Amino acid sequence: HYHSMEAFSNYDLLDVSTGQKVAEGHKASFCLEDTSCDPGVRRRFACTAHTQGLGPGCYDTYHANIDCQWIDITDVPPGNYILKVTVNPSQLVQESDFSNNGVRCDIRYTGSYVQARNCRIIVS
Repeated sequence: HYHSMEAFSNYDLLDVSTGQKVAEGHKASFCLEDTSCDPGVRRRFACTAHTQGLGPGCYDTYHANIDCQWIDITDVPPGNYILKVTVNPSQLVQESDFSNNGVRCDIRYTGSYVQARNCRIIVS
């Protein structure tokens, strides 16, 4: 299907000691829309109505069953890592503030499961 941009978000798995990237992924955007909003905020954008965008206080949430939003960790050994997520990395979507588009989480990978904790917005 059509993608409105190649990378709407980037996912980087970084070695906790060196900061080196050990794996990566990205999410291509199909259509940006207000799938949910804060209480009291009205949805303004919906792909079914052919209006694409994200309103203030609204979110375009991708559920886990939607394809192409993961990092392949097949060759990554168990250990501690940092997950760095950057939204709108090429700044193709107009925003009033690009400085809050990143999140970092501490990751523990056991070989069987992944645990994320201490997620925080990184200000650029």
